This record gives sequence, C-alpha cells and structure tokens, in this order.
Amino acid sequence: MRTYKYKIQKHKRNRFMQRDLYILAHVHNHFVALWQRHYRIYGQCEGYKRPSCYRMIKLMTKLKRLEKHQHWTIPYSWCLQECIQRIDRGWQNFFEGRAKRPPKFRSRHKYKSMTFDGSQVKIETIEKTDGCPVAKIRINKRWYRFWYGFRQIEGNIKRVTVKKDFVGDWYITITTDAEGLEPAPKTGRTAGFDFGLKDFLTCSDGTKYQSPEFYKTASKMLKRASRALSQKQKGSNNRTRARKDLARVHRKINRQREDHHWKLALELVRKFDVCYFEDLNLKGMKRLWGRKVSDYAFGDFMQKIKWQAQKRGKHVVQIDRWTSTSKVCHACGQIQLFFDLSIRDWYCHNCKISHDRDINAAINIQKVGASTFGVEGVRLASASTPC
Repeated sequence: MRTYKYKIQKHKRNRFMQRDLYILAHVHNHFVALWQRHYRIYGQCEGYKRPSCYRMIKLMTKLKRLEKHQHWTIPYSWCLQECIQRIDRGWQNFFEGRAKRPPKFRSRHKYKSMTFDGSQVKIETIEKTDGCPVAKIRINKRWYRFWYGFRQIEGNIKRVTVKKDFVGDWYITITTDAEGLEPAPKTGRTAGFDFGLKDFLTCSDGTKYQSPEFYKTASKMLKRASRALSQKQKGSNNRTRARKDLARVHRKINRQREDHHWKLALELVRKFDVCYFEDLNLKGMKRLWGRKVSDYAFGDFMQKIKWQAQKRGKHVVQIDRWTSTSKVCHACGQIQLFFDLSIRDWYCHNCKISHDRDINAAINIQKVGASTFGVEGVRLASASTPC
C-alpha cells in the first residue's frame, strides 16, 4: 500500500463537502444513539449479542426511503456504510477491552472526515500553474481541484479520504495498491539510542541530536493568539477568526516537529541497519516533566522511524524499559550507587573510566539489544574512545 496526500484548492463549491460532512455527522449520532439504547436495554442480559453491522446498514437503507431522512441520499452509500462500520469497530474494541469507552456523540462541527471507495472517485490532470501541476477529483458528482505536485500516483486507487482541519483547509488522502517498499543499501552497522531531556537523542557512537523545541519557541505566539481568542465574544465572527488564528499556530508547530522527525528518522535509517531504543513510560514522564516531553514527542518519533525502517528493509528494536542502562558501566558492568538524574558525568572506580551519562546509556542499550535480539553481519557503532 502507498499513500498520497494533497491539498484541495479553496473554492465556494467546497461548501458541498461541508454539507456532506454534516449529513455524516447526523448519521453517526443517529446510530450511536441506537447502539447505546440497545446496550442499555439488553446489555446486562445473559448471552447478549450486539447488533451486527449488516443489520445496521440494512436499517439505514430503509431509513433513507423516509421523508425525514431523504437528505441521507446525497453522499454515496459506500461512504455512509463506512461510517457505520467505524461505529461497529468502536463497539467491538470496547467489548474486547481495547478501548475504555464505546463511540460517543460528535458535534457536526467536529466531524472532520469522510471516506470513499476507489471506484467512486475519478482523477484527471488538467493544467500547470506556476510550474506546479493541478488536477481535479470527482467526489459526490462534483469536481474539486487540488495541487497535484510532481509525485505521480502509482497503482490502482483503493480508498480516498477527504479531511478538513481546524483551520478550514481541505485535504485528500489517496491509498493505492502499489508497493511501498524502497529497499536501501545495507551499511552493516547497528547502533543504540538514548532519549533524554537535555539532548533529544544520543547515539552509541557519541553523536548527539538536538530538538529545536518548536512549542517552546512559539510560546509567545501561542500566548498572543490565546489571549486574543479569550477576549472575543462567543458566537461572533471575530471569535471564529481568532480560533482559526490559534489553530494555524498549532498547525505550524506540528508541521515543523513532523518535518524534523521525518528527516532525522530517514537519516538514522540510511546510516544504520538496526537501531535499538529503550521502551519509555511516556505517561509517567509527562507527569514529571509535562510540556517538554510533549514538545519532544518521543512516541511520534518512534512511529516514524519504525515506518521508515519497514519501508527500507531495516529494523528498529525496543528493549525492556526496566533494563539498567545509565548507571551501569558499559566497560566492566559495575553499577553506580546513589545515581541521581542531575549527575550527567560519572567516574567508574573499577575500570578507571569517566562516562558521559547519555553515551554510556546508549552503548548499554546497543549491547543489550544485540545480545537479546541478535545481529548478523553487522558491526556495533560505539564511541571509539572512552567517555
């Protein structure tokens, strides 16, 4: 599978997509209420069987014939069925313990996406504007233009998702059946990495990667936009504009952080065949250090580097979070007692070596990962000189 994302041009006909989202929100809330009523009445009975997705879709077909729900016929039926399937998956996750709560009601202003089958859309390239190709896509019997870019869509279109962000811009995500693998040449190297609050990432070869801390940098802009929003009257157009200004600042921060993560993940995957990381308790770290942990977004970075490694035939492995890495000497295995977080450098009295806390932890992560999961045909990338 391969995914492409494009931005739809602003046009007054985009109001029809907004109208379709309102209809989907109405359908969503109608069937969420139906599920909740059924569970409230029969959920405590022995041998309770939840309504099947097929029954709900069949009921929706009957409701569309009523005058009260005639407006449900505007979106494609496949799009409405996919909405019901989402609700069914949500309840299934709730019953099987993967979710804490079942699907809930959603405001029509917060319902942001709709999905179409690949056979229901049509894409045509029409022209070039300032050197950038422009194409159009046919959704719900209407054509919408989007910036096509220079990436050609490969494979057959399987699914198209239209999504609106909080600023009001529309995007389309196209999923095809093309192979997403782009094997990278093997380097024969492996490395361990340690996450930290002083340095975003520390490699076992001694290299340290910093994070620009985009949220901290834009804190003044956020305060200014939040203050302007709080001073506007609720329900006014000025408040709507102020809300979009605040959402635009948050979107910029998110895009900057994602760009930094993608570039760093690609650099590491191209450099090493196997990357070892420590499994972190992110919720506990957020309770202690809060905003800074959220600004670094360790979890998001791990998702991106795993995807880059899978795409290029490399490996990313996480070791157990309870493994001692910082206070254990990587040379002799001596454990340092009374080890506080404020200690950044320490001296091993057994092997007479001075250690940098983060580099020592990265080397230990590398050794534990290599001994636990095995590395064949690769060499360990460690700091060449004692720390």
